[in-house]
Amino acid sequence: MIDTHAHLNFPDYKKDLKQVIIRAQKAKVEKIICVGASLTDSQQAVALAKKFPQVIFAAVGIHPQNTRPRETLSLKEQIKRLEKLAQEKEVIAIGECGLDFSLPPPGEESRSLEEQVFLFQEQIKIAQKFDLPLSIHSRQAFKETINILSQFKTPRLKGVFHCYSGGKKGIKEVEKLGFFFGIDGNLTYDAGLQNVVALIPDNKILLETDSPFLAPLPHRGERNEPAFLPYIAQKLAEIKGKRESQLLKKINSATQHLFRFL
Repeated sequence: MIDTHAHLNFPDYKKDLKQVIIRAQKAKVEKIICVGASLTDSQQAVALAKKFPQVIFAAVGIHPQNTRPRETLSLKEQIKRLEKLAQEKEVIAIGECGLDFSLPPPGEESRSLEEQVFLFQEQIKIAQKFDLPLSIHSRQAFKETINILSQFKTPRLKGVFHCYSGGKKGIKEVEKLGFFFGIDGNLTYDAGLQNVVALIPDNKILLETDSPFLAPLPHRGERNEPAFLPYIAQKLAEIKGKRESQLLKKINSATQHLFRFL
């Protein structure tokens, strides 16, 4: 299995990262994409990918909300440095990036609509320039996110809607773009999401933990980690009414197709 979205660069893993990786491998999670939410996080993701080659791979990006309010660089300078960082060989995706119109959690700040759109569009351009997939963050902004992505027609974009929340109506919109659906631990306890996922084609699904967030049952409320990915796979197989091995074969093939790192 491959965890396509985890934040092992967050302080939550500062004390036991090696043990987290060992537990993941014991759980047959062979590869992990470490995702950036700021320029600093992205730099750390690349550093971890260098430290744990063949296990950790980096996605570099800037979250639509300001996850590091003390960041002093201008947005233009952050984008400039992100573009340079994207050229590191350990980088296999751009993100997470997108739009978020919800209230930010404690310790973070909202950005204006203009700032969010600027960051999103510039990161799309970086993805196009280096032929990298996008990891899309879209919260309470699905229609607006689709509209922006639809404006970039050439070269054609590719990517995944991280922690998909576009509902049944959004499935066709995502498919029309040729994007994939990131499915997380909330699948194990969210009946509404289960009904949506039942309608998503097997070969368009990617598994992700969003560690340290969204821990699946039976670990809900705990710090999430890549070793918990099998719980998501098991629930997905139950929803689809298919053998887990059969389903994972399709998911792994889709993951390889999008990220091209195997």
